[in-house]
Amino acid sequence: MVREELVKGYENFREAAAKLSEDKNAKLYVYFIGERNANGENWCKDCNEAEPVFAQAIQEYADKDSIILRVEVGNMLAWADKENPFHKDSDLRLEEIPTLIRWKTAIHLHGDQCKQIKLLELLFKEEDIEKITER
Repeated sequence: MVREELVKGYENFREAAAKLSEDKNAKLYVYFIGERNANGENWCKDCNEAEPVFAQAIQEYADKDSIILRVEVGNMLAWADKENPFHKDSDLRLEEIPTLIRWKTAIHLHGDQCKQIKLLELLFKEEDIEKITER
């Protein structure tokens, strides 16, 4: 069964990613989104629009040993700040949310791409792509 975790903020993200990366049998996907308010509403319109498609893709295409780490990057003001650590981190250099990354790879989707079920399917099945290109 796919395991899902939620963290808020950069330090919590780094800590969770390091810990979850220790499980070598699991595929770790990190999904960066805007912060939700007390009612569960996200200030990020694109994140709201991508959510049902992303949920469907997890259900249909993610391997049972996958881990989805949802990361709330902060409120609108924090995200807009050029000093935001999510922007400055050389491993991430996030410029847009939502962004989905297969952790420790170059495989990622961002913005409107996270709303496209076919692209999400390809991302979750990227191992098949790797096998094909190795031949």
